[in-house]
Amino acid sequence: MTRSTPLPRACAASAGVNFALVKYWGKRDAALNLPAVGSISLTLAGPGTRTTVAFDAALDADHFTLDGVAQADAGVVGVLDAVRAAAGVDLRARVESQNTVATAAGLASSASGMAALGLAAWGAAGLPVEAPATQPALVEIVRRGSGSAPRSLLGGLVELRVDDASVHPLAAADAWPLAIVVARVGRGPKKVKSRPGMTHTAETSPYYAPWIEAHPADLAAARAAIAARDLPALGAVMERSTLRMHACMWAADPPLRYLQGRTLDLMDAVEGLRDAGVGAWYTMDAGPHVKVLCAADDAPRIAAALAQVPGLAAVDVCHPGPGARAEVLP
Repeated sequence: MTRSTPLPRACAASAGVNFALVKYWGKRDAALNLPAVGSISLTLAGPGTRTTVAFDAALDADHFTLDGVAQADAGVVGVLDAVRAAAGVDLRARVESQNTVATAAGLASSASGMAALGLAAWGAAGLPVEAPATQPALVEIVRRGSGSAPRSLLGGLVELRVDDASVHPLAAADAWPLAIVVARVGRGPKKVKSRPGMTHTAETSPYYAPWIEAHPADLAAARAAIAARDLPALGAVMERSTLRMHACMWAADPPLRYLQGRTLDLMDAVEGLRDAGVGAWYTMDAGPHVKVLCAADDAPRIAAALAQVPGLAAVDVCHPGPGARAEVLP
């Protein structure tokens, strides 16, 4: 049964970006947007997305604005349609989103965006917003929007499992004093979006299948490092996972290269810091930006060192943050 009368509330949700420490790249089911492998990530405070959704009987179509600019986005409509089906709502929605992270630049804006959108729509449709990661239907809706988005439903260190695409906490945001130093290389969107990049890599790279086969060992090593609060061990497996993923992309035909020259300069700088006794480990997603995992106390020194690399757009220090949260608006 559908509801055609106006719902009594709008809902706003906020979600932080999450950066994968053990990567996922590729789909085992493109239609359902199911990841080919599991992943482990860190959700951050600060950079992310805030989205407000209100269903309105006066609308004859969904309206979506991002940072004040009207957008036509099939992914947003898909999430809204899934929420409408789950809640029995047949009303169109007004959606307003604001990003505090660059969009489509390899800084995980799709993860925070889809987590915030799904949770806000869920709440606006009258469904419960408490403990969103424990609601399988909501997790599935968010995952269909972005494969990494369910991880932003939880704070701190999070695992997304490959068997059922469920998300599980590994360490709360305040359980381990970590930081991520983000060195941004350029400001524009990436040339190849992640989904087509994953498909191209899986179809043409000879390194892709071996990476998939080796992946469970990286997940196990990362879980053990987190349980032991062993930062060097976690940093080592993170770098290994990162470089193997990008090796798959570089070996695609034609090659898929998100990294730039300044990315390599930053990697050299991180390795130099480590040679000098500073605990710092890098990771890169589908973009040129470098994220450096470190102890919170070391973050200012690392940020200052990376800022010396010429040509950067910015260097930011981020800390672990909470999972997505929602509030019903009057």
